[in-house]
Amino acid sequence: MNTSSATAQTNVIQAFRERVLNVLLLVAFVVAVPLAISNAYRAAQTGLILQAGVYIGSALFVGVLLLLRRVPHTYAFRAVGLVFMLYMVAVVVYLSTGLEGDGRIWLFGAMAIGVLLLPQPYNFLNVFAAIGVHFALGYGFSHGILPPPPNAYLVDSLQATAWRRTGFTLLGVAAAVLSAVGVYRRHLENVLEESQALNVVLEEERRRLESQSKILQRRVEQIHTASEIMRIINTILDPEELLQQVVDLVRERFNLYYVGIFLVDERGEYAVLRAGTGEAGRKMLAEGHRLAIGGTSMIGWCISNRQPRIAMDVGDEPVRFANPHLPLTRTELALPIISRGEVLGAMTVQSEKPQAFDQDDLLVLQNIVDSVATALQNARLYQEAQRGLRELAASRRQTLFQAAQHLNKETLEVSVGDDNGHSPEESPTLHILKVPITLYDAPIGEITLESDHPWTDEEREFATQVGAQIAVALENLYLAEEHRRIAEENRVISQVTEQVSATLDLDTVIQTAVTELREILNLTEAEIRLTVPEAAE
Repeated sequence: MNTSSATAQTNVIQAFRERVLNVLLLVAFVVAVPLAISNAYRAAQTGLILQAGVYIGSALFVGVLLLLRRVPHTYAFRAVGLVFMLYMVAVVVYLSTGLEGDGRIWLFGAMAIGVLLLPQPYNFLNVFAAIGVHFALGYGFSHGILPPPPNAYLVDSLQATAWRRTGFTLLGVAAAVLSAVGVYRRHLENVLEESQALNVVLEEERRRLESQSKILQRRVEQIHTASEIMRIINTILDPEELLQQVVDLVRERFNLYYVGIFLVDERGEYAVLRAGTGEAGRKMLAEGHRLAIGGTSMIGWCISNRQPRIAMDVGDEPVRFANPHLPLTRTELALPIISRGEVLGAMTVQSEKPQAFDQDDLLVLQNIVDSVATALQNARLYQEAQRGLRELAASRRQTLFQAAQHLNKETLEVSVGDDNGHSPEESPTLHILKVPITLYDAPIGEITLESDHPWTDEEREFATQVGAQIAVALENLYLAEEHRRIAEENRVISQVTEQVSATLDLDTVIQTAVTELREILNLTEAEIRLTVPEAAE
């Protein structure tokens, strides 16, 4: 049992004794006042003025001891005072009534109260002292040292044998009763000690469970936060927005001092800061902050060695860049961002507290970083795919427009309905609806509809769908025209090639080519010139 547990048990027993003392003083005061008045009155009538005074003084003394319960650290004085008061009453009663009075009862009460209230070994000494007082008074009366009691019929008070007989009787009764009381007291104290020891164990277990519960709750919150962060970043396809969201969320949810993400540059020489939190992050981004890979920084070492690095106390870390923008950093953690075996960069996580991270924090943050690597790779692939689609769409749009130019040499306009000879602007009663016809986000025409009633949402939606179908039909028409044109060009090329390949004579080849080109392309004149290469010197 440790010192604190023993002290706690002692305090419990002492508190129990104080409660018992307070109850005894309260009962003694309630009983002593009328009893003292009655006994004092009877003693005064028989001429026992000293005994009457002792009764009144004892009642007042009990009242004083009861009032002292509100004063701390007065237990010993009050307990000893109560026992001493019982001794005084017993002695006065012995002196007044001799052996036949109530002295033995008061003396027995002093022994019983001592067994209950006084700690060992003082309770045993109190029993021997009470028996000693009885025999001492008997010796005094029997040998004429003390004056005999005023009552003449109390002749036994002058006989030593009577005092010895009653003394041993008192000793036997006291030994039996007080031993039982002592056994109960020791048993009760043992129960209190065991109860307190159990309370101490339960309290320690409660604190341990609370500590484990807090750790578990922190882990659950971290896992939940990591899942939420991963869910958010997986919905972002813009790399710059993705990185800034990650650092802001990690710093906010994990209550950190600073979080930053570095990406490896194209040459693989530097880790360039791409996102940072707070004012320090904004300043470093504006300065183009970067760290050499494999240099004397935790980020550079982390990227070069492809593994995390943690500094529980940055003052003792030999491989670290002391950033002037982050003077309060005490703990720093660098985590590599790796996707499909390629190191994309690293994330730095910093705290103002020493020893801020443990192995579980490392695992949770590494999972977030792995999700960042995947999301970053997906964002890059998405951007490349979008760029390819834009290039493909631009190429196809250009092809369609070229086909449209071959198909439509002038604007095509078709109208259906009554021709009243007026324009929509001149007919305020007509309701005009214009639906654009777009192809790859480029306007290629317009549908104009007139009605004598307002257009409903369903009608507008129907007209829009019609415009979309017209755009699809025109696209198919333009593509068919482009295919026809390409097929015609291929046919002409094939025809010219066939005519030219029919002879091996140079003049005939040239003449045939010129003739075929003039006839096929409907030209007025065609000419082919050959340049003789200069001889090498």
